[in-house]
Formats: sequence, C-alpha cells, structure tokens
Amino acid sequence: MIVETQPSEPMDMHFFLRDREHNFLRPAGIVRDQILGEWNGYDRSGYEASDTEPELTALPNGSIKLYLPAMPVGSKRTNQTLTLAYRDGAFIVAGFAYDYHDYLEDNVASDCDYNILTGKGKSSKMQPDGTTKQKTVAAGGKVIAFSEWNPGTGFSACGK
Repeated sequence: MIVETQPSEPMDMHFFLRDREHNFLRPAGIVRDQILGEWNGYDRSGYEASDTEPELTALPNGSIKLYLPAMPVGSKRTNQTLTLAYRDGAFIVAGFAYDYHDYLEDNVASDCDYNILTGKGKSSKMQPDGTTKQKTVAAGGKVIAFSEWNPGTGFSACGK
C-alpha cells in the first residue's frame, strides 16, 4: 500500500504478507520516502487530475510491479517501473525499467529493462535519423533492499 504523508512529499510504502494459517494480512515492513508522485483527486477539494499517480500491480509470480510516472516538469519525461520481490525477509528491487521521451525534440527517446538480480537487460536509444539502436545491458547481479534503492543504480547499468 502506498501512503501519502504530506502533499508533494515522497510517499511511504507499507508492505503486508498473507498469514496462511489465519487468512489475513500481517504487516511486513514500511519503506519511507521512496516514492515520488501525487494522487489523482485524492480527498482534496479543487485538486486537479494528476498524471503522476504511482501504480501497484501484483504479478502472477508474487512480485510487485511499481510504476512511477514522470513528474511533469519541462519537456523531458522519464517513467520508471520497479519490480519488487520478497527474499530472505526483505523486499528487494529485482528489476528496473524506464522509458524516456523529450516531447519538444524529434527522435529523442530511450528505454531500458534491467534485471538487477542477474545484471542483464536490454536498452535502446533513438538516433537522430529516427532509427533505434539496441544494446545489451551487462552488469554484475546485485541484491538491493527497496529501502536502500537509488534510481541512479538502474540508470548507470542502463548506460544513461
């Protein structure tokens, strides 16, 4: 669950796990100030629709997809997606993906999908002539707790 603590401040994420014996959710941790975004019309009069609302999706393998849309500042937008997994009693960042686009420039876009655990992935970058150049991402595999995640780690591995 994503919890907004103050408007325009980084949000917290509260984790819960199912208790199989009693069929309820039990608290499994809180990661503070790790999520940027704003809620769409969330309980404030006059609050306009937000295009920066984070999204959570439960994946079939038990992981969590966390989509973080770009903040609307300038023409350059970078959307991020994290794949979170529960390993050895902690929530870790198993995957990082981004897509970047400059809305005022032609042929300025890039993306990357990087598996942090294996250190492998793929990235692409649009060239000035409109073609796309693909490359393989190869970095050492890592285990990074979500509480210690820094987006720079993913961008560095992706070559941005």
